[in-house]
Amino acid sequence: MQLIDIPLPLPYVVIDSNGRIISSNSRALNLFDLRTKQIDDIIDSESMNKLTTNTWQQDEQNPIEVVLKTRNNPLALFDLFISWDHENQLHILFAAKDKTTQIYTDQIMHLQSRLANTDFELYEQKEKLEDTIYRMNSLSGPFIPLTATMGYIPLFGDLTEEKIHVISGNVLHSIFIGEYDDILVDLTSIANIEETGLHKFMDLLKTIHLMNGNKVQLIGANPRIAKILYKENFSLYVNFKPSLQYILKNYYQ
Repeated sequence: MQLIDIPLPLPYVVIDSNGRIISSNSRALNLFDLRTKQIDDIIDSESMNKLTTNTWQQDEQNPIEVVLKTRNNPLALFDLFISWDHENQLHILFAAKDKTTQIYTDQIMHLQSRLANTDFELYEQKEKLEDTIYRMNSLSGPFIPLTATMGYIPLFGDLTEEKIHVISGNVLHSIFIGEYDDILVDLTSIANIEETGLHKFMDLLKTIHLMNGNKVQLIGANPRIAKILYKENFSLYVNFKPSLQYILKNYYQ
């Protein structure tokens, strides 16, 4: 369970969809026995049913009154202020009924607003990051027609499953609509090969081989990468060539 190191005026926990407490602040640790990490171990059984029934219908601005088991009191009355995030995790603030003043209520409302804004900002940043990674992967394996019958695919960066998945659509579409006898795949700028990326790469080469009936011309593989590829029987689908210059020189002779 993660300890949330941010200043909050009330005990606070975050639980997943299975009722497991995945994070809490120090006030919650001091107030409750969280060793089992299950929310139903600190809530009275009837109150747990009430919480389960009303959680999805509850207005986040209104509290849910429940009976909790604290370290000092097995029947302590609390108001729970709840909110859901985009990862389907429930955020809960605990306010003891004898302390639920207007000041606390205002603080809770302010915190809920901050949490909602922060969650939305993080979601937007995640979306932008995923879009950037997608565009980078798309540019890391373009299909370049060198002639009417020869296509060139230079790969850049690390050979990952996600990258091969992104570029495969454009590559296979370009081969399908063209009449390419020779497909050149250039590994000169590849730094590392992930195992899952290698398997996805093998699938792509197999598909290209089946589409045009010819072995893929694999160029620029350094000794370390070539050794990895040989172990995976890539020679069934590819011919290894030293460089693009070598192929073009022999092509035009």
